[in-house]
Amino acid sequence: MYFKLLGTLRVQRDGERVDLGGLRQQRLLVMLLLNAGKVVGADRLLEAMWDGEPPVTARRQLHNAVAALRRSLGTAKHIVVKDGPGYRVTVDAQDVDAHRFTGMVAAASAAAAAGRTAAAAEHLEAALSLWDGPALSGLNSPVFEIVAARFEENRLTATERLIGLRLDGGEAAAVVPQLGELVSGHPLREETRKLLMLALHRCGRTADALNAYEQYRRLLRDELGVDPGASLRELYERILRDDLPEPPAEPATVATAGNRSFLPYDTAHFTGRAAELRFLAGNRSAGTALSILAIDGMAGVGKTTLAVRLAHQLAQGFPEGHLFLDLHGHTAGQEPLEPAAALERLLLDFGLTPGQIPRDATQRAARWRAEVAERRVLVVLDNALDARQVRPLLPGTGKAQVIVTSRRRLAGLDGVTSRSLDVFPAADAAELFTRIAGPERTAHRPDAVAEVVARCGNLPLAVGIAAWRFHNRQAWSLDDLVFRLRDPAKRLAELRLGDRSVASQFEVSYRKLTAGQRRLFRILGATAHPGEEFDAGTAALLVNQQAPEAERVLEELFDAHLLRQRTAGQYHFHDLVQEHARAKAEEPDLEDALLKTFGRATLPEVTKLECSFG
Repeated sequence: MYFKLLGTLRVQRDGERVDLGGLRQQRLLVMLLLNAGKVVGADRLLEAMWDGEPPVTARRQLHNAVAALRRSLGTAKHIVVKDGPGYRVTVDAQDVDAHRFTGMVAAASAAAAAGRTAAAAEHLEAALSLWDGPALSGLNSPVFEIVAARFEENRLTATERLIGLRLDGGEAAAVVPQLGELVSGHPLREETRKLLMLALHRCGRTADALNAYEQYRRLLRDELGVDPGASLRELYERILRDDLPEPPAEPATVATAGNRSFLPYDTAHFTGRAAELRFLAGNRSAGTALSILAIDGMAGVGKTTLAVRLAHQLAQGFPEGHLFLDLHGHTAGQEPLEPAAALERLLLDFGLTPGQIPRDATQRAARWRAEVAERRVLVVLDNALDARQVRPLLPGTGKAQVIVTSRRRLAGLDGVTSRSLDVFPAADAAELFTRIAGPERTAHRPDAVAEVVARCGNLPLAVGIAAWRFHNRQAWSLDDLVFRLRDPAKRLAELRLGDRSVASQFEVSYRKLTAGQRRLFRILGATAHPGEEFDAGTAALLVNQQAPEAERVLEELFDAHLLRQRTAGQYHFHDLVQEHARAKAEEPDLEDALLKTFGRATLPEVTKLECSFG
């Protein structure tokens, strides 16, 4: 779904407009979208829904409006969720044009700071193309009028920055008409007046430039009783002296629609993975074959971090676009993106407007391939559920480069070069912890650092969370942290920071399993010792199955990176994954069935039991 706030409010699903119902439902949705991903308290929602004092029945009406909004959104009703004292929407920021606008303006700033003025101009053009009228039109509420005014200020600033870039590129004559309209609509805006004077002067219309200043000076004197600012006065004097630098002789090259970069930032704490980077960068397909590099591994092992680092290293070879799309294959609270929705997002990022995108998924895939054909673009498809989700999103040309990450092995993709990530070696895990926690608090205790990362199972996510918690708690010593991590029953609860936690990541993987996979996962978690290996024969006994069927389930858990292997036919848990499996086995609705069958038996003892759990 696509949500438009920069103009008249509307929601589009597969190209069709969604009827949102009455004004209160619209205001409710907008307030949630403005705070996408955050919980909005009931009081703030009530203030937005009613201009004056809410009626005594307001809270009941809020519940009714939420229910009606969910009905309007149809199959996407999970977008609006109850969360503690309020509600939140689980939409991706890229699905809301206002958030897309902010991201594109930020990308323009980064490009300009790096000297990539053509790319900066293209980002700003794309951002401004999202507007089709005054923001939040039709809501008629003081609450939203304040927000709309802020949006309008951001739009004007972005417009001025774009015009400034075009002026620097030698397009003075082309921007004069637009600047004239802007000055007419915003006569007191000094930056716009400054750009108009500069453009007129560069067109050889110096008298008009000086007259524009004089008009502005009189307007300020009559309206506000003040003089123009120092910057504008300086420009006026330099035009009088004719000592402004000459503009470029030729206009700067304008970036094409595909010339965009949406890559996330490359973290300064990146650690290790040199061998993986060499392998992936050195095994790209050549010729006409599409190059697909796949990175898979267990939750929290650093797949996205590695993919982003690899993408930044390869980006220079793909100057016509760098796209990044989270497919939400394993995202808490969100359903995986269907290929049609993913294609819509890619086409929007590539510069198409919603009206240019076909409704049919097959046609969208064809349009996507046509847009990418013969272009050197880099596409990162992060957090894929499986090969089925990825296959329709693949370009059809060998000039593109695709990087895919997933918690599952993607052997179903033809021609893919894949690398499975393991947890860090102990030295890399200790280095990551030290980088985040700070060497001044860790250098004197390498033994304690080693124990911390070992308790974290050398899992990058766990190590990072432990390091940030230690970094943010100056009163803690390393011994305090070690003590907190020593109890296996409490370890996962300690590995939580804000909205990030190891347990929640494991839970997402668990919920993607079938009933049979979950059952074996829980039973093994309840019976195996940490690090203990087991085979298909033991698993078959546990679930009362034939060995081939049990082996199939074990292999599926292995492909989902919930089990590991040192030797063929032998499986074991990562310590933290097993703690999660044991916790699932002890949930109230499962505890009796499992523990009455196995008690606290170890795997060797289980083989002596007559298994009746099926």
